[in-house]
Amino acid sequence: MKFQVYELQLESKAFRLYDVIDVPSQLRIIYPQGDTPVILANADGYDFLESVLKIASVSMKENCIIRIKDNSPPVEKFHEWYPTSTEFHLDLIISNFQYTQASSKKVSQMIKMIKYKKYETIDITVPKVTYNHENWWNLRGALHVNKRKSCLMVSSNRLGFLYMAKEASYFHDIKDDEDEYFEHTHLFGFYQHKDMLDMRYYFEKTDLFSKEKS
Repeated sequence: MKFQVYELQLESKAFRLYDVIDVPSQLRIIYPQGDTPVILANADGYDFLESVLKIASVSMKENCIIRIKDNSPPVEKFHEWYPTSTEFHLDLIISNFQYTQASSKKVSQMIKMIKYKKYETIDITVPKVTYNHENWWNLRGALHVNKRKSCLMVSSNRLGFLYMAKEASYFHDIKDDEDEYFEHTHLFGFYQHKDMLDMRYYFEKTDLFSKEKS
């Protein structure tokens, strides 16, 4: 998987921001005000997310942050399902809280900085790792979700990212179907009775995308 990597100095710390290249249009991050943030994607979108999460679990160490920049169409049918206060087209920011402590304000500053910084393009092999329910109790409370400006910031640990990758993999065999709305997961492995982030299946045909853009 290819990334544009930025070396950023913020106050006394040096950070590395990994900007994912070739983000699929069928991956969307949604923030309904006062409700649970949602990831909407088809099988390809979740395959992509699974790969990013596996990389986050293994390769993201001290002061490393991943950004998945929104690449979804400007208008889609599902926008009508949500209140007018809902925010669409959010970027997804991923970090491991065991290695990286950066406030949402600092992450926003870093994103502004990359507009004026040079970057290195690198290719990271997706590690062959999976979540096998080992030490499942270490998942409890290991997910932090925070929305700031046009970003949804998700922080977890190695086990948490493996668990999320496993949940994303369950969408793998769903064929593109505009009438499929049921398949979803609430990620209750983190909080048994608290809904922090949902993954839901959604697909909309490409030709509809082009009509909306024109």
